[in-house]
Amino acid sequence: MQKKTEGICFAISAEICWGSMGVAAQVLMEDSGFTVGDLVAGRLLGAGALLLMFEHFFMRRSLLKYFSQPGVAKDILLYGVLVLLTQLTFFLAIQCSNAGTAAILAATIPVFTTIWVIFVKHRAPQIREMACTALAIIAVVLITTKGDFDSVSLSLTGVLWGLASSVAGAASNIQPNAVLKKIPVTVIVGGGMTVGGIVMSIFFPPWAIEANWTTQSALFYAYIVVVGTLVSFLLYVSSLKMISATSASLLSCFEPITAVVLLGAPLTPAEGVGGVLVFAAVWLLASRKKAQA
Repeated sequence: MQKKTEGICFAISAEICWGSMGVAAQVLMEDSGFTVGDLVAGRLLGAGALLLMFEHFFMRRSLLKYFSQPGVAKDILLYGVLVLLTQLTFFLAIQCSNAGTAAILAATIPVFTTIWVIFVKHRAPQIREMACTALAIIAVVLITTKGDFDSVSLSLTGVLWGLASSVAGAASNIQPNAVLKKIPVTVIVGGGMTVGGIVMSIFFPPWAIEANWTTQSALFYAYIVVVGTLVSFLLYVSSLKMISATSASLLSCFEPITAVVLLGAPLTPAEGVGGVLVFAAVWLLASRKKAQA
């Protein structure tokens, strides 16, 4: 139970990091001229390189030893592609609709994770899992719309990008489970993000960003790379060692909640109800006797 609680705390902390990163990214795009490509390429390549350097120079671990293990390089490459697709499609969903709509669609990640469990692992979803999923989706809808559903922009393109992000996000939750048993989480995350960053840098080289660099924008950019990417992914992937991918994905509702809080908007009754539903979902999740794979 203690290990499970620790895993839940790790997953929630990761979502808080992601939510705060989203606010920093919004500031950079609105005030400093950064593009989606600039942010995705820079955060993945920068965080991935930092992690791999830490492993090599400070932990004295041989990266070649890990990458040469059968199947590991392929798993890391696939994880990197999934991370890149998740990030890119999410930002495109925001661009084609709005942040609220993208966040609502991101809340469907647990649905796709549960579908995978049903069809691949041949396990029927538990009533508790379905209740947590429903509570999380309703909570995100209430918090991101503030009860005003006219604010939801259901552009077909935006919806498709958002759903694509959810599918990729669910896949990136599930895919590293096997390789986590073979190599350290830092190598998986560092290698995967570096792969995604290299691919994105072909089209949006971070060293050629044409934006308004100031002390504030530099600090926000560093925050996105270190906290919003490196720390958040480490926490999230580490949580997968202690709780199931389904359980971890149910906690994704903390990302939009964090963004709403940091943006400083007055709390509406709908947001208050959403917050109560979030904690109800977490309580249900934590009260499970045994985390399922």
